[in-house]
Amino acid sequence: MADAPVRGPEYEKLNIWICKWRAEGTNYSADGKQSSLVSEESVAWLPGEFFALQEWNEHGSKEPFIGAGVFGYDSNAKSYFVRSFENHGFYRHYELKPDGDVWTFDGPTERARVEFTDGGDTQIIHWGIQTKRQVAALMRPRRPPRALASLANGRH
Repeated sequence: MADAPVRGPEYEKLNIWICKWRAEGTNYSADGKQSSLVSEESVAWLPGEFFALQEWNEHGSKEPFIGAGVFGYDSNAKSYFVRSFENHGFYRHYELKPDGDVWTFDGPTERARVEFTDGGDTQIIHWGIQTKRQVAALMRPRRPPRALASLANGRH
């Protein structure tokens, strides 16, 4: 049996995602139509802090977009990932690539660029889908200041 992973600094990088977020933006459909979107999202560590659970509930399009995902770090492949599951029946696997304040989601049919600004308190998000559907959203956190966030998440 393989040895259990040791939680190192690679896992700490995922802390930037740990929070409750509110997204507001514009959804662009494949036929060029635009609609406003609002999304409530949360990302929280699972026990052990090797994986983080993401949940989202987006409204504004014709149908709600509700789902869950798991953020993690693969210590063997030395890479980050996100696996997402949503209410329309789709499963997505993204390679997650950090580069300073910018994180890139890279999947077989979709790409996203997430830039953290305001000391990590704001996300500027651009999604691109090969069917030409694109989403651009500005996420603002719904959380206490970062110094209090660790206490709110049960860490001391």
